[in-house]
Amino acid sequence: MNLRAKRLFCCASRDSIRKARGGHCTPHSNRHTTRRGAARETRGSNKMSPFFAAIFLLGLCLANAVNFTTVYEWDKFDFVWPSGAETDTSIEQIKQNFNPANVHLQYMAVFGERLFLSLIPQPGIPATLVWLPTSGTSTAPPKLAPFPSWELHKKDSCETIQAAKGMEVDTDGRLWVLDQGSKSCQAKLWIFDLAKNDKTERVHQFPDSVVSHAIGSRWLLDMVLDKTADDYLAYIVDSISEHLIVYSRKMDKSWSVKMPRGNWFSLALSPSKGQLYLARDGSEELYSVSVSELKNEAVGSTAVKLIGKWNEEPYRMLIDSSNVLYAAFNNQNYLSKWNTSEPFSEQRFHEVGRLDAGWPFTFSLDTNGNFWMTERNKSGGGNKYKLLKAAVGVKSYLFSTSTA
Repeated sequence: MNLRAKRLFCCASRDSIRKARGGHCTPHSNRHTTRRGAARETRGSNKMSPFFAAIFLLGLCLANAVNFTTVYEWDKFDFVWPSGAETDTSIEQIKQNFNPANVHLQYMAVFGERLFLSLIPQPGIPATLVWLPTSGTSTAPPKLAPFPSWELHKKDSCETIQAAKGMEVDTDGRLWVLDQGSKSCQAKLWIFDLAKNDKTERVHQFPDSVVSHAIGSRWLLDMVLDKTADDYLAYIVDSISEHLIVYSRKMDKSWSVKMPRGNWFSLALSPSKGQLYLARDGSEELYSVSVSELKNEAVGSTAVKLIGKWNEEPYRMLIDSSNVLYAAFNNQNYLSKWNTSEPFSEQRFHEVGRLDAGWPFTFSLDTNGNFWMTERNKSGGGNKYKLLKAAVGVKSYLFSTSTA
């Protein structure tokens, strides 16, 4: 049975179950949001009794569902604060000013038994790059620990991390972290060697010709890595400048490529296809561009190709090693997926109840075939988080074969 048939079956089963309530369900690819109008009703007839048809078809849906388990739950976050000789006056002041309600997770990466997260810089947030263990012996949820140390999060120095954004762990165990900088400090790209005691391997400061040194003229967000035969390239979104930034680790050099249509917000890379997928801020449209164009420093600008339209506006995308693209959407309580080896067709991957959160999910894949995801729930006025995990049997896109 193909994916579309399964989707129709799932919808049919829900329709049968919801008839008493007057509810309905339509295939996601045909579903309209309230912004676009009322949803269409699915019509059809079954020779099987509605009750048994519902049970049978719902069973098919459950058989294809992704089984997420809860690893941790937080009513509110706390930090691992230094104590004793490590404590100084500035840390004590930061601790007093800490506001758990302002913790908002943005991007995620997983390596070994550690999960790395970037936090939106807001008042009362002492560090924007943190880590926590993926498992533990205690039933209590772990506290956030600044990565790699408190020392690298002091706000009175431009030699520290100012505002961590997109991040990725390469296949050699290096953590790449995009730093938006601040009003006083320029944007940077940090590379940490996780296999060598989290040593700072490199800090690349973007030149003004590539990324503006004026904070109001740049907005660095998402990042993906492209492993070639002898190099790693980072593709980075600068949403305000309408450029894509390219960085070569081998050359320790960055350059920018003008991208028409502008305001790019999120990225996903398929190395085996040599395609970079892009989504714009405030748009449901999905585009792609050949990475061969981006690797040419002299290209200046390049065209993008429209692939299709999601039902909502994506803020986060990720491709796995089998070329399936996952996406999360602004103010929505679900994730969708699309097999990039087939014509564009949005399929539901995971759905939960009401969350009332702008960016409710962030996610990443580990090397053991697990899909890790945080879920933010603001319904009822709280700011609760969960860490979820599901075995999906695929790895990150970095473990697929590149065309380079």
